[in-house]
Parts: sequence; C-alpha cells; structure tokens
Amino acid sequence: IMARPHPHPMAGAAVALGLLLLRTQAAVLPARPAPGASRLAPTMVATSPGTSATGRRAYDLAAWRSGYGTCETESSYTAACDQLPADLVGTYYRNNPAKFQVGDTRVLHPFDGDGMVAAVTLDGQGRAHFRNRFVRTKGFVLEQRAGKALYPGEFANPRPFWGGGLERKNKANTNVIYWGGRLLALWEGGKPHLLDEVSLATSRESDLGGVLSPRAKFSAHPRVDAARRRLVGFGYEPNPVTGTKLSFYEFDSAFRPVDPERPRLDHTLPGFRLVHDFVVTKNYYLVTAAPTRVEGGVDILLGRRAAGEAISFDESQPAFFEVIRRDGSGSMRVPVDTHFNFHYANAYEDGEGRLVVDTVRVDRLFLGEPASATGTPVWDSLDWESSMSRSTLWRYTVDPVAKTHEREELLGRYCDFASVNPRVSGAEHRYVWAAVGAEAEGSSPLQGVCKLDTRTGEQQLWFPEAHQFLGEPVFAPREGAGPEAPEDDGYIVTFMHDGLRGKASLVVLSAADVGAGPVAVVPLETFLGHGLHGSFVPGVRPTQEDIERATRLMNMYARKSQEWNKVDGSFTGLGFKQLFQKGVDGR
Repeated sequence: IMARPHPHPMAGAAVALGLLLLRTQAAVLPARPAPGASRLAPTMVATSPGTSATGRRAYDLAAWRSGYGTCETESSYTAACDQLPADLVGTYYRNNPAKFQVGDTRVLHPFDGDGMVAAVTLDGQGRAHFRNRFVRTKGFVLEQRAGKALYPGEFANPRPFWGGGLERKNKANTNVIYWGGRLLALWEGGKPHLLDEVSLATSRESDLGGVLSPRAKFSAHPRVDAARRRLVGFGYEPNPVTGTKLSFYEFDSAFRPVDPERPRLDHTLPGFRLVHDFVVTKNYYLVTAAPTRVEGGVDILLGRRAAGEAISFDESQPAFFEVIRRDGSGSMRVPVDTHFNFHYANAYEDGEGRLVVDTVRVDRLFLGEPASATGTPVWDSLDWESSMSRSTLWRYTVDPVAKTHEREELLGRYCDFASVNPRVSGAEHRYVWAAVGAEAEGSSPLQGVCKLDTRTGEQQLWFPEAHQFLGEPVFAPREGAGPEAPEDDGYIVTFMHDGLRGKASLVVLSAADVGAGPVAVVPLETFLGHGLHGSFVPGVRPTQEDIERATRLMNMYARKSQEWNKVDGSFTGLGFKQLFQKGVDGR
C-alpha cells in the first residue's frame, strides 16, 4: 500500500499509518471452496468442487460480529495496487451504519447507527484514492457536541416521550447515489443529505429542489429507468389506522421533475405496511404489501420498547403485490403467497405485458431479538441456525390484468443485496449478482458473491476466508464498453470486512467470471464494518490533488462554522462556493 495522507482533523491513527508510505502489491485472495451447491441450479461453477458444511460452521461468527463496531477515524489516502484493471475507472461509494457508541450509550441495533460514506476513486493507473466520512446530520452534530445520546433508536434504545422519545434523528445510513451531478446519502425515515462527491463533506438536508414537502420522506431505494434515463423514487408513511401512504417521484437526468405540474403520485395501501424497496417497469410501479402490523403503542410512549420492536409479522395473513400505473390511471392488487421482502433485483415487462419480478423472498419478517429489555446488541444474540428467516431469490411472473402470478425459486442459497447491470435497470436482464451465505442450506451471514444466469440457471460462486465478509456486489462497467457490450462486460466491486485484521479491503472481481476469484484486492488501513448499499459512478474521477484540495477546503470552512445552518435544499449553484458555506458538515 502506498498511503498518502490528506489533511483531516479526525484522521488520527490513519494519518500516522499513512506516513509509513509502504508499497506492496495487493494480494489476490485464494479461493475458498464453495461449501455445497444450490439444489435447484442445473449447473454450478465454483472455484473448486463444493464440500459439505454439515457439522461445522463455514463462517467465523466472532469475526462476523466484529463488523458491528464504530469507525474511529475519518481518513483520506491513496493505496497502490498493480492488479487494478486499467479499464476500471470511476468512484465506488458505499454507505453503512458505522457509529455504535454515542457517549455512554451503546447502539443495540445495526439499523440505528449513524451513516458513514466511504469512497474509492480508481484512476486506471493502479491507484485507489480512498476517503471516508460520517454524514453530518443535524442529530449527529448535536450528539457530538453534547457527548451523549439525545435521540431514541428506531429499532432499539427507546426513550420515554418526556425524555425525547418522540424526536427522530435522520440516520442517513442506508444508501448513497449519484444522479444529475448530485451525491445523496439516503435513509427512508427522512430526507436525503447532499454531499460533495470529492471530499464527502455534508452540505445540507435536501428537499430535492422543493419537490419534497416539509414532512415528506424519500426512500433509500430509488430505481433507475435506464431506457428513459429517469431516477424514480418513493416515500412512505405507514399508519395502522389510515393506511400506508406511498408517494412516487420521477426525475429526469438533470434531477428536475419529469412532470412539474404533478411531481408526486400518491397511493394508499390498507393497513400498516413496511415498504423498504420497490421496482419500476416501463408502465408500472410494484411494491410488496406484506402482512405487518404494529402493536404496543403505550410501551413505545413509555420508552419500554422501540417502534421497530413493536412491528410484527402475521404469517396467517396473505401478502399481495400492489401494481400501480406510472401515469396515475389506476392500480391492481395481485394476491401472492405470504412472505416479506427487503430487496428486489430488478423487474421488467415481457412481450405479453406481464411483469417479471426478481425479488429476495423472506419467509417472515425478522428484525432481531428485542434488545431494549436485555441491553444485548442484536448481533450478539442472533442465532443464525434457528432464528433467521430463509432468504432466497425468486422470480414472480405477474399478469396485472388477470391478477394472477406464477413463481419459481432462482437461487436456493441464503442471499440478499441482489443487483443487475444498471444499463438494464427496469428492462429485461439475464444476470443477477448477489451476496450469499457460505452455508448451502439454511441461513448464514452474507459472505461471498454469486453470479446467476437466469436463463440457464448456472451459478458462479466465490467466497473469501471464513473470517472475511463481502458486502453488496456493485456492477462497474468496463471503460470503453459500448451500449452493445455483453451484459456482464464489467467488474463487481465491493468492500470486504476482515474480522481478524480489523480493517477493510476493496475487492474487484470480473463480472463475467466471478468464480475465478478477485482480479484485485486492495487492503485498506481503515475499519469500515459491514455495509449496506452503494453505487459505482464512472463519471466521477477526481485526482489525488483534487481530493487533497477539497479536503483542505472542507476542513477550513468546517472550522469557521459554529452552528447548524438550515438551508432550503435547493440544487442550484452546487459546487465548492455553494457547498462550503456557513453550515458545512452541520456546524
């Protein structure tokens, strides 16, 4: 690693490490055998013949648990790696909860940690320019000043209403996207936060140019309609009495509302629904309405349990797909088997007008053992073998006119974070990449990566060592690949948590040949922990000097700023002059 430190007030130990200026070639990790083949796949290609995991754990549980820790440093440095492909150029961004200690309070649920964005810019010349920074939400800044927790958690750490239990902190911890020249950190319980794509400095909470009303929220899972070059997002407000209100938004490539006269399409689902993700096709939006409900409002008010701990799943009730026309002309309700889903891979309309939906289907909603009563973090009490719901990839083919569906399991191994090449988002796809567990049967932590050919059923699997855990696989197009290039012509990039080393690495695999193992692994000198979602942006490629200059500007203006600055969230004038004003990073 060749580490070149960029000035930063919180760099701490990472700066000292950067001063060592060590140079090595990044190692290509040896392939660990895939322990067992999916029983449903006609063909499986792995790094070596599968072996049974019966009677032993194929993963290191302590190493997995170590991924839920606080990132103590905010760093900026350059790592050199000769194996990095010359045609992999751009910036990989990822968001994740990364603060699990606030003063004397230990955060007990992973969904409640403050968000931190990490970025790696790959210059095609064997260099990876890394930086990471917490999102300076208003709540984050106020708690940093106070030196203690001021807000309740959504899924643990409740507070009584007289002690701030009805206040809400925007965690900004779930996803980070780049659209129309804007980098946004997302959390479905609030508004996006606008970041600088070079330094990762926080500018402000954004209402997307006035599109979001003061109380509106914006999901962590917007979708891209690649054919029309639109960003399509939604927000939702669940209410057990009045139903769950959905609001859909569509933006053009410049981040302007497609229809200024009707920038929002509202739709209501009956009952209390937890809607984390959705899909968009040429003519429709589709969401899964699972049988969820919320109970124990008095306990929430009195601070006996968090709101998320009051959500339950009724396995005796059916689920349904709500299919909503994008032009607002109506909707259809299609009954389906009882299940929950956090994430979809993609959806499209076939030649007969049916919706083909690839979704990660979960038998039942499980958010972890209630931690508020015991004080034990969810990850320490979780029993993967007995508690976790089965999570596998299924294909539903939905006839919106007849209101019928067919379904088949595509990937029988525990999986999540399924994705496709962004070029085919909302259109027909052939390949799906997903994070998978090492156990061939049952549930196990996400650790490896799978490439699935949905036409042939062929699977390619790769796993690191038992103490290492990959995150969401993100497709990165090969530099120079045109629109007619094969769908798998590119790379898969992701961060890997190493439970023994206590730090992260950037892993790069061939999207076409995942089973061959990484083409490059770049060890980093930073603890990142387990991540959630991110994106690769070919068009963002700052140089090392750009990053150093932006970091200096960020630090200079941050020192001058003393108080939270409420701004209107307008997108106009984005850039250093607009970004680095009083209020940068929430101060």
